[in-house]
Amino acid sequence: MRVSFFLALAISILFSCGKDSDRSTTGSSTNLTITVDTIWVDPGEEIIFLQDNLFLSDLSPDRKYLINFDRANLVAERINLDNLSLERKIRFEKDGPNALPIYFGGFKIMSNEQLLVWNYGFYKVFDQNTQLVSDLGLEKIAAEFLSGSDCYPIGLFEDQKNKDRLIGVFIKWAERSYFILDFDLAAQTFTKTELPELNQLQKFSVNILHDGNFAGAYGVAVRALTTGENLLITNNSLNEVLVYDLETYSTYSKAWDSDFFGTGKSYFPPKEVENASGQIEDIIRTIKEDIVFENFFWDSAQRRFYRFASSEHFAEEKDQYGRYVPTRADIYLSIFDENLDLLAEALIPELKTTPKKHFLKDDKIWIFENIEDELAFIRLGLE
Repeated sequence: MRVSFFLALAISILFSCGKDSDRSTTGSSTNLTITVDTIWVDPGEEIIFLQDNLFLSDLSPDRKYLINFDRANLVAERINLDNLSLERKIRFEKDGPNALPIYFGGFKIMSNEQLLVWNYGFYKVFDQNTQLVSDLGLEKIAAEFLSGSDCYPIGLFEDQKNKDRLIGVFIKWAERSYFILDFDLAAQTFTKTELPELNQLQKFSVNILHDGNFAGAYGVAVRALTTGENLLITNNSLNEVLVYDLETYSTYSKAWDSDFFGTGKSYFPPKEVENASGQIEDIIRTIKEDIVFENFFWDSAQRRFYRFASSEHFAEEKDQYGRYVPTRADIYLSIFDENLDLLAEALIPELKTTPKKHFLKDDKIWIFENIEDELAFIRLGLE
């Protein structure tokens, strides 16, 4: 195992107060020691697919391995995180009864190590030998929402206490609205829960037009994770989280007003922009210069949540694709207890770029880094 650097530093952090309120504020400070090192994964005679920056990858429930998908070639790379090696490449089929769709939407490693894969009208479970285990048929159970391409699955999650229950978070494109479908696979039924709290995100999004026609949007990302007791829905724009209680089927919000971020973004882009106008890159730069919240991740041992946030800085020149060149980023880490009360947040000076794929393992935060086309992880230890 190669190690590029190891250091320890003490930085000032802010502890939260006002925990009895739904919107917390920050107060006094103390010190936090952070250790940093870098490790590499041995690919053997193979080449690990890094072009997508581990965009379509998932950590196993026991945190022992990561599966990274090369969707174009339908190859899943199983990466052992204990011995830092590429274990094997799993080549899925493009045709036949065990076929996967090219460029499918997402997947999750289930508690039994099978892979739950989803796309428009496609909700199936495969084993790690590429064999189809089951077709969940969610597009038939909730045909009015999932039979076409009007609604997209952001994420699907197991209920650890009920093997016949599956919870999905979806977006309806036309209205840019979000909802939960809570499935009973045994009864072939579902319960729908609207999420109107997320409607306010539209003010942070800009529609991109091509010759006056809608061609996409930029600015907003919604994500979800589960602790086994709750489903947490977060976004990149507001300093808050929406919680879906798996026991009561109800939702509630938790928001913070912190010294670093306030209540969230302050920049509201125009509602739409013509792609040919050349304005979109300036808008994207301003969005990234504002605060951008990353996804929450859960420490089940310490029963804490962590979240990165970033604010990027750019040079005035553009690259060959017409995009402004980032020079550095200010990276912040927030720490929350299991009740989502803010414990601490700090600027992490040793991180200079926005964290890509990241997760918690062995009491450290692992952050993916492509170093000279090799798979590496920067690890942060917190004390």
